[in-house]
Amino acid sequence: MHYHKGVQTSKRKPNLSIRMEPEVLHQARVAAVASRKTLGQWLEEAIEDKLKREASNAKQGRG
Repeated sequence: MHYHKGVQTSKRKPNLSIRMEPEVLHQARVAAVASRKTLGQWLEEAIEDKLKREASNAKQGRG
């Protein structure tokens, strides 16, 4: 088992199903290939980046 922020997790990442605009999905796939990552890796990094930006904006009173 792994621990993330004190919470026990398994090694396997969960599968999920999401709906998004086809063009956005296409752009994400192209960006993932360009950065030599899987779509899942690219999306995970993009989500982490957005979470950090929004946390920073909230601290600065812009959220």
